[in-house]
Amino acid sequence: MRDKSQKDLINWASLKNINVYIDQNKVLSDININLSYGENILILGPNGSGKSTFLKLLNRSIYPIASNNSSFKLFNTENINIWDLRKKIGFLFKEMEQRVNNGVKLYDLITSGFSGIFNSRYSNLLSEREKIKINNLINEWDLRNIVHNEFHSLSDGQKRRALLARALVYEPNILVLDEPFCNLDIKSNFILNKNLNKLINQSVNIIYVTHNIESILPKTNRVILIKEGKILKDGSPYELINTKTLSDLYNISIKVIEQEGYWRMLPLNN
Repeated sequence: MRDKSQKDLINWASLKNINVYIDQNKVLSDININLSYGENILILGPNGSGKSTFLKLLNRSIYPIASNNSSFKLFNTENINIWDLRKKIGFLFKEMEQRVNNGVKLYDLITSGFSGIFNSRYSNLLSEREKIKINNLINEWDLRNIVHNEFHSLSDGQKRRALLARALVYEPNILVLDEPFCNLDIKSNFILNKNLNKLINQSVNIIYVTHNIESILPKTNRVILIKEGKILKDGSPYELINTKTLSDLYNISIKVIEQEGYWRMLPLNN
């Protein structure tokens, strides 16, 4: 077992006896878990199981019920400054799209990542270093030809790429992504997979939710299964991404196939 000093160096999040209520409904129950550097974590579970709520805990947009025997630390503190948190972790949530006002251009959206405020006109205040960073992100996420388009005129895939570019302006070591592959066109899916794998190779840690096991990133090394607000299982992909475990998790009859780090899910013939 690791001693406390080693544990504090390795873990970036520590949750002990965490319970979360929304509108008087308990959506997360007795969550006890540590998240560590070097882990790329997939969270799986049925709709309404609490996956997105778990990610929003990390975003500090949802807070757990406080109790004497509970604790929730991010980067070894229970009271992290939100501004510091935004620099350490890049976030992507589907509802972020709804926070962007009509008429906002893609370039202004990405640069607003520096201010942390959607719809801000930070592009007028960019330093030369920040301009270079923005231009690099625009190129990396293949947004050059649409950079002056209005955000709400873009496809789902283009919006997703723009929001990810925004999340990366401070070069965070951790990305927290809620359904990043949902409703993507082929091109955006390809770019997203390529760039996320590139970031992992650069030692960025990713924790993400997906409903499609074909979108599992090859370098995922930890899987957390959540059902009915509780952590059901926690292990490696090869322990948990299999026919029996996923059939039980989703209450369906399926067959899971793995080939060279990629996964497929097929109906199981009765």
